[in-house]
Amino acid sequence: MNEEKLIDLHTHTTSSDGDLSPQELIRLAIDKRIGIIAITDHDTIEGIKKVNRNEDIVVASGIKIINGIELSAKTDKGRMHILGYDIDLENSSLNKKMINLKDNSINSVLSIMEQIKRDYGIKFSYEDIKELVNANHNLGRPDLAKLCVKYGYATTFQDAFDKYLIDAHNKTRQTSKGLQYQECLELITNSGGIPVLAHPKSLELSEKEFLILLNEMISHGLQGIEVYHSSHTKEER
Repeated sequence: MNEEKLIDLHTHTTSSDGDLSPQELIRLAIDKRIGIIAITDHDTIEGIKKVNRNEDIVVASGIKIINGIELSAKTDKGRMHILGYDIDLENSSLNKKMINLKDNSINSVLSIMEQIKRDYGIKFSYEDIKELVNANHNLGRPDLAKLCVKYGYATTFQDAFDKYLIDAHNKTRQTSKGLQYQECLELITNSGGIPVLAHPKSLELSEKEFLILLNEMISHGLQGIEVYHSSHTKEER
């Protein structure tokens, strides 16, 4: 690989909350001189499955594309995401779990929708809800943020999160059907992958709490930590 090329091991496509299709993302990476890229959509492998590694521009560039995923794990506060690299996309257990996670994402979003309706009187049309349920990607709070902006309940996605969605998520998270981190780690390693803790700052833990959790996760198979992330300061890195 050309030493001037870059590496990006955390990207999303339209199969989760990204703006580009898998092939558009690969082409952009090539334009940006990325030499190695991992597609790590939230709780789905549909995006990486759609990548055409034989496209002329992909072959000519020599870009290395890594099969990845970003799994969401249940936690009492903050957010825990675990990246999985070099997973076997044909692994039967992994594929079965992906179906469950898509169903869970629908139920979770519907719960949050009901919560903001109760707390703030926010309602969406039947057609919008039907479109959400039938979407070809895993649902998440960004889908609701988009609707909040559409109906004038918020001015931006972040405004929707700050006003409604963070609070509603915290109220419904305990009843949502999510994966424990141990299951996330097992799912990745059993499909031949390398599990890495994503953006640890999002856990919202003290240094002592983080180190205790980190040791526990290592004992269950964690093999790395994402250090470079837009939310991390130089000192935190």
